[in-house]
Amino acid sequence: MGCVYLILLVSLVRATVADLYPVLSGLDEDLPENSFMPNERATIDDCHLRHYRHGNTGIVGPAFAKPAFLTEFAHIGAIGWTQPDGKIIWGCGGSLIWNNFIITAAHCTANDDNVSPDVVRFGDLNIYSDEDDRYAQQLTIVSIIRHPKYSFSARYYDIALMKLDNNVSVHETVAPACLWLDKEVRFKELESAGWGQTGFGESPTPILLKITLKPMSNENCTEHYTSTTVRGLQRGLDQHHICAGDAKMDTCLGDSGGPLHIRLQHNYKVTPFLVGLTSFGRPCGQSHPGVYTRIAPFRSWIVETLQKNGLTGLRNSDFDPADCALRHVAIRQLDISNVVTNQSGVFESFDIQREYISRDYVGEKVQLKWPDTVTPQKNNCMGSIIDHNIVVTLGDCTSHAGLQPSHVLHAERTDIWVRDTPVLDEKLYNVIEIHLHPNYINGSYYNNIAILKIDRSFNTLPACIWNAPNLPDPLIEVATVGRVDLIIYQYKGNTIYDPSYASLTPRVYAYDNTNCLLADQYKKNLVEGLAHQHLCFGNDPFLVPEVCNLTSGGPLQRSVFRLQRHYKHVYGISLFGRDCGYGEPAVAIRLHAHMNWLESVLLPAKLPSQNSHSLDAVQFINSDLELFDRCDFYDESVGLCVPTERCRRVRQRLEQNEAMIFCGNGTIICCLPKDVLDDEQLLNDEDQQLEDCENRFESFRRRNFLSSAEQPQPKPHIAEVVWMNEKTGAQYTLCLGYLITTGTVITSAACTEIVNRKPNMLLFGTIRSQYEDFPIRAPIATIIRHPQYESATGANNLALIKLSDPIKPTAAIFPGCLWRNKTHTPLVATLQTFVQSQLRQSSVHPVYDSDCKRYVKTSLHGGEFCMHSTTSQSTNTAGLIVWRGKGTKNAPVEYLIGVYSRGGNYEADEPLINSRISEYVPWIIDNLYTESV
Repeated sequence: MGCVYLILLVSLVRATVADLYPVLSGLDEDLPENSFMPNERATIDDCHLRHYRHGNTGIVGPAFAKPAFLTEFAHIGAIGWTQPDGKIIWGCGGSLIWNNFIITAAHCTANDDNVSPDVVRFGDLNIYSDEDDRYAQQLTIVSIIRHPKYSFSARYYDIALMKLDNNVSVHETVAPACLWLDKEVRFKELESAGWGQTGFGESPTPILLKITLKPMSNENCTEHYTSTTVRGLQRGLDQHHICAGDAKMDTCLGDSGGPLHIRLQHNYKVTPFLVGLTSFGRPCGQSHPGVYTRIAPFRSWIVETLQKNGLTGLRNSDFDPADCALRHVAIRQLDISNVVTNQSGVFESFDIQREYISRDYVGEKVQLKWPDTVTPQKNNCMGSIIDHNIVVTLGDCTSHAGLQPSHVLHAERTDIWVRDTPVLDEKLYNVIEIHLHPNYINGSYYNNIAILKIDRSFNTLPACIWNAPNLPDPLIEVATVGRVDLIIYQYKGNTIYDPSYASLTPRVYAYDNTNCLLADQYKKNLVEGLAHQHLCFGNDPFLVPEVCNLTSGGPLQRSVFRLQRHYKHVYGISLFGRDCGYGEPAVAIRLHAHMNWLESVLLPAKLPSQNSHSLDAVQFINSDLELFDRCDFYDESVGLCVPTERCRRVRQRLEQNEAMIFCGNGTIICCLPKDVLDDEQLLNDEDQQLEDCENRFESFRRRNFLSSAEQPQPKPHIAEVVWMNEKTGAQYTLCLGYLITTGTVITSAACTEIVNRKPNMLLFGTIRSQYEDFPIRAPIATIIRHPQYESATGANNLALIKLSDPIKPTAAIFPGCLWRNKTHTPLVATLQTFVQSQLRQSSVHPVYDSDCKRYVKTSLHGGEFCMHSTTSQSTNTAGLIVWRGKGTKNAPVEYLIGVYSRGGNYEADEPLINSRISEYVPWIIDNLYTESV
């Protein structure tokens, strides 16, 4: 059983490096298959398109349970007076602060008969029942030390220590508490517990009860407690008093000496820290605040008293928060536990999604570094990677000791683990440019943002910038640091002490700025209050000091679903706050508020296009002209006003933004007589087939679409480009081609010049045909390679193959359409290749032209574009890139987007380089009627 339990603990620790579940974006987005990506970057709000292939789809959430102990009150003891008949009267409470010392109120050191208590009992919630006595420990009090200034007739210095005859057996149910010795008590709520009366005039409760109280300033508490209302309070409330109360609950007689504590988190556990001791109050149950003896002012007296009474080796630092928290860390209650009871007993379950502090690896962050000659070094500046060589950070982090940061340190995760933590491979990158927000003022919390440009690309996926005023979900991960020995999971018998700092990822909630209650120390830099550029965040629990410290510029992020995949989105970068926003809010710089400035730096205005003069072309409408009227062109040539569909290449001229003259309205155009189409030409001319492709063959597309629900999707547009040995009759498929008209197939030029195997045959209907039609063997009449094709470089790698005779379209074989959009490419397309006599298909996604040049480390030729494949795909000449969309719901149109040309090393993450069909449409149309090679 012990081995199983250890495995569960290890599972829990490893689970603490699991990301939060991704959340839905709440944005109105189409399906990925219907989305398009621009050929060049136009906005920085494009992460879900640019890195679509890297988006994740899976989520995991582990959980388990183990037998539970009642650990919440392990430090609380019932102080009793043994009667002559052996019965014990339990009249006060105390708290174990060392293995053989308890702390309590001084007025608990004697009863009304001036008899001192002689016994204390731990680990027993019901002190008058033996049902829960399994872990109870009862010890004798051998020495009582009251504070020397305490007087039974007064309400001051109400604090005492009691020494026990033996050390307790430290266990999950009996363990010392820590002491909160800071002068500042900034906790919003405190807990108290005891066996006192449940109301004025009521009997003591046999079961230990706890209450939650809110601290109150002594100034406000004075209205309840003055020298006239409380006997023995001649000077009023003192600095060593602290008040706490609740509208419905307070402490009562019998709770005296009991703890006023806060449970602070560390090491995935919680440890109670004593803030005060129950001292006195007005009649209980009437909503008066209680008065407690504050622990902090008595630190010296406590330490010296313990030293004088046997603990000669005790050090003052033994009560420092970190030292104390680690002393019994292995047996403390888990901070993510839920105690449940069923027929099998009491069990403690662990919900990882309730986890507060985790050590998730944040690959999107960097640490800013200064030259080694700078002293002291500044180590608390971080930044978020938002592009392959771009980091966003605070303006405050752009200068230290008069110098700018020279490097950034990025840690890549490895597969090696030490102390339940993945080992990181750290790499330095040079900072080559710094852009500081133009409205940044040193020391101000407004416009505190900067951009760093790095000398080379990071080996990680950048974070997306969340570009919306509201977050998709309030729960966030923030990249911070914490003291190693306070954040790792500590096992029994092997407590590790390591005061160095390591990365930490606490989970916090975004708060509305109007409800962001900040500490006074931060308000001086917020003269105009919080603005939209600020993101307030935090979490309710308080932490042991040093568990978590904010870094300047550390990212606040969350995985968000976009286009059915999730990506890390950075909401902001941390600006200020204590304890990572735990207990009291912290504030970050919201990146959405600075998107315009970010884009102005990262996407500066581009140079006007070389063809910008074409944008000035005018489409002129002559309202005096009607159908079949004579019309005159600017070059004095004569035309005829005809319906636009009767004029050749109108679509091509519109796509090229050529000047045209319309007659009366946009449906009648001035057309040269040689371009006017008769009925036969309108139906069969190849250029008209291209122009009107989407409106043709709808019945065939519908038939194929409906049949593809049960069988593999038909491929009616694919042709096998074949060399047939005329002597032996043997056939060799060289590559694939795409039928674009009834008489023309397009393929790569490289496929048509394979040595000794020049294509001489096309096969149609051989791939995934669902029909009884026999495959067609079509002889090749002509091959037309692009005139600027370069076999050495792969430039203009396209060729048209003309058939000897046009095919007769059927549902099994008919032309597909050309993608003619020159600015956008479908986000999700399909690469079709022919490998070992089998059609292979893989999903491919477009890459910005500028990104592609960086990937392949060479320039692209005109007409080329890149796509990444999501799987290892063997490519050959003339792989086809297609996309199905548009058309009607049950008759989608397939488009040829590109033809594979070169590149595409999957293991090296190199993209496929392809010929972009939309760039070659004019050449294709111009060569449909060419009759020679």
